[in-house]
Amino acid sequence: MQELILFFKGLIIGVGKIIPGVSGSLLAISLGVYEKSLEKIENLFKDFGNNIRFLLPLGLGIVFSVLIGSKVLLYFFETYYIYTVVFFIGLILGTVPSIITNNKKNYKDWIIICFIFALMFFLYTKVNLQEFVPENNFINYIYIVFLGIIDALTMVMPGISGTATYMMLGSYNFILNLFANPFLHIGYCILFGIGLLFGTVFTIKLVNLCFKKYSQITWDVILAFLFSSIFFLFLKIVDLINRTNIFSLILLFVIGFFLISLTNKD
Repeated sequence: MQELILFFKGLIIGVGKIIPGVSGSLLAISLGVYEKSLEKIENLFKDFGNNIRFLLPLGLGIVFSVLIGSKVLLYFFETYYIYTVVFFIGLILGTVPSIITNNKKNYKDWIIICFIFALMFFLYTKVNLQEFVPENNFINYIYIVFLGIIDALTMVMPGISGTATYMMLGSYNFILNLFANPFLHIGYCILFGIGLLFGTVFTIKLVNLCFKKYSQITWDVILAFLFSSIFFLFLKIVDLINRTNIFSLILLFVIGFFLISLTNKD
């Protein structure tokens, strides 16, 4: 039963890699498996049997969601865009009460959260670099490795939008083309993969260290990312809300919000 629940949670987390603006790591936090997953990945071989029993069904759920369920999920996203986004806003926001309850906040914490939120807002709305056009030189090769590191960072760190980050760096079209035609850009893919591998290992170790030594401020940063993620999702749909859909949207928000409490009872 435990494995089935983990597989189901993996299915939900996998959505974060499919739907733009939804963070898989935020959904992992919402489902109560984020911190535990990082710890088990970092210490995989110390207790291999128990760690793999936890990570395998979760990972299979993520892979199944991305590879098999992507067409279904994208259908709902493309056909019922506003309803899908509101459901995931409820899903993500549903984790806030437990985070605040388990990590008591004082005014200093809220100052940190507001500052990081404002910084994220400025970066994603005001900073836009020139479009990246790859050239065959050493500087460009290093930059592509850096883009792989960024991808790892946005996957592991909750609430950081990979799409928004690549747009800010002027690299979104390059990344889309790289993923769409990997066999035409083998060299670039290898460089990107090196950055992704290094960035994943480094980020997991960094986040685990932060949880162990700076737990309170780490949760402050995560909350700030979480609020900014919700805010940017809301900006995408605010113009689509009207009298005819408001009731359905509220209902989907409530379902998403309370689904978290049900899935955490494991």
